[in-house]
Amino acid sequence: MEALRGVARLARLSRPYDRRMPSALAFTHIFADAQGESHIAQRELPLASTAFAPPAPPLDVSAVQAASGFEALRFPSDWTGGWHNSPHRQWGFILSGAVAVTTSDGASCELRAGGAFLLEDVHGKGHLTRVIGGTEVLWVAVQIPGDVVPLTA
Repeated sequence: MEALRGVARLARLSRPYDRRMPSALAFTHIFADAQGESHIAQRELPLASTAFAPPAPPLDVSAVQAASGFEALRFPSDWTGGWHNSPHRQWGFILSGAVAVTTSDGASCELRAGGAFLLEDVHGKGHLTRVIGGTEVLWVAVQIPGDVVPLTA
């Protein structure tokens, strides 16, 4: 009987994923307009079923994005940054913890572990960032080369 339960459990784990599910990576976009006002928008990066690593089954994969480098950052649990611009255009992926971000237009959002965001407010009024939740934050920042066209609002 125990062996049958194990087989049933394995069958549940090995079912193919539902291809009817939305196929996009949701991310938060922080950017500045021509007047320097910073804003927050929720966007999606399209994914398409792709034979990424044959003979493994296909995966949902985005188009290749240009990158020039990456950094790992650790924010102390009590860190608060004043108004600042992103030092460069970059993708961010939070590995643990959470931050609250406020833009100059008064909008705010929380970025949490497992979340993705695109920082493009390299000019203008910038944004505020503070760690929330009482734990340190680990994130990976992936720089975007200067010659890549910015995502527009």
